[in-house]
Amino acid sequence: MKEYEIIIEPEALRDLENIKEFITKNDTLSKANRFLTQLKSKILSLKHMPQRCRKSLYTKEENTYDLIYKGYTIVFKIIENHIHVLTIFRQRNY
Repeated sequence: MKEYEIIIEPEALRDLENIKEFITKNDTLSKANRFLTQLKSKILSLKHMPQRCRKSLYTKEENTYDLIYKGYTIVFKIIENHIHVLTIFRQRNY
């Protein structure tokens, strides 16, 4: 089974920090850390079969997908043997 290397781009790293800050402000640091651990685990799961995720709804670029986890969308692009995590944001209900 092919294994991909995960690269979290600077924008996605900022997104993770903002998520942590938001959860900490609205709940507790402990819950924020626990959620980020779970979210990072989901991102690492992309090492195997990243194409299992849906084609991205947010870009028309080839090989770009969305991983959904607990209301958050992780947008990533497959480039050769690498997974580039581009951005992470919360889905909103309108």
